[in-house]
Amino acid sequence: MRSIARHRLAVAVAAMLAASTTTSTAFAQSVDDEPAAPQPASTADGEPTVLDTVSVLGSRTKPRTEASSAVPIDILDGEKFHQQPSVDVLDKMRTLVPSFNVSTIPIDDAATLVRPATLRGLPPDNTLVLVNGKRRHRAAVITFLGHGLSDGSQGPDISVLPSMALEQVEVLRDGAAAQYGSDAIAGVINFSLKQLDHGGAVEAFAGEYYEGDGITEQYSAQVGLPLTARGFATLTAEWRSADPTSRSVQRDDAAAVAAAGYPGVADPVQVWGSPQTHEDMKFVANFGIPGEHVDFYGFGNYAKRDVEGSFYYRNPTDRAGVFSNDGGNTLLIGDLDATNAVTCPTVALRDADGNLLPYAGVAAAVAALPAECFTHLTAFTGGFTPRFGGRMEDHSLVLGFKGMWGEGWY
Repeated sequence: MRSIARHRLAVAVAAMLAASTTTSTAFAQSVDDEPAAPQPASTADGEPTVLDTVSVLGSRTKPRTEASSAVPIDILDGEKFHQQPSVDVLDKMRTLVPSFNVSTIPIDDAATLVRPATLRGLPPDNTLVLVNGKRRHRAAVITFLGHGLSDGSQGPDISVLPSMALEQVEVLRDGAAAQYGSDAIAGVINFSLKQLDHGGAVEAFAGEYYEGDGITEQYSAQVGLPLTARGFATLTAEWRSADPTSRSVQRDDAAAVAAAGYPGVADPVQVWGSPQTHEDMKFVANFGIPGEHVDFYGFGNYAKRDVEGSFYYRNPTDRAGVFSNDGGNTLLIGDLDATNAVTCPTVALRDADGNLLPYAGVAAAVAALPAECFTHLTAFTGGFTPRFGGRMEDHSLVLGFKGMWGEGWY
């Protein structure tokens, strides 16, 4: 066995030496004869092809993450970004960017108008938002009902940008406060706008949920225009409207009020679903004129949005300060006569066991009240649910020059 092993080893060594000798001989021959230098592979049009590191495992698509960076950077192509089925830029970002979250909370105070978006589980104002590399201003809304994470934050509103206007979206998913400042603790998002000097596009979109609600219409248009012989002006506009949705069930307390005979109790009294968007108009302009040494650039936007949604139900038996001030045991009654000539009687709402009294008895006691005694129950027998909404406007304009001045000033 040992002799056979030695024989095999000797054969292998001999083969390796022979290969080495052959390679050395070929190299020496090429040097002596001085042939043409080896040429890289060429494409069909004659251009040389330079191969970088090639990986054939794990994916059939072009990677979107910049691997050579020390931190993860997602680079999203504008066309693929726009082709996402969502109509809002925030929802497209939520689909495409890891650790980017945004939600539509039905009853969320002013956050219904400007939805707080979070990156890497940090508040909205911890993410730096850039447009064409320039800082984006913050929205006018300070989140009040932020569900813990976003409470008190004031982040930019990126939903005012139409997706058709975007050439590329870059997302740095790591802290960059040392380079950009304290508003980049969560990361940086840069929206690059298209630079077209010709052509255009028009799109129309419509859809609804399987329940038959939430009908949404969206119309978009874009045009590229020449600005002098070298420049460009790209104009993009978008208009959208969306009906509300409802995925609600009747509240238990409202069902108890209706069972006690109180009229005018809606079913459901409180709507949980997407708010209604009466109009959502967006306009973005990007323009520039390249020069030999100095370039002029500018971009801006104007957007307005009118949103209306539901709010919390005001129970006609126990709503403090409106219908009762003692937990629902008695009805809150106000004396309209400042002279206190009449003492308003007490009207009970519950029995000794805490059960609601039938509305018929309560209504009779209310009807017997003196004229100067007032209660909201006469106007809202089934309680009421306020509507919450608002109108938002957002606009900006950035102008500047960049290039080389004098002795290398940039």
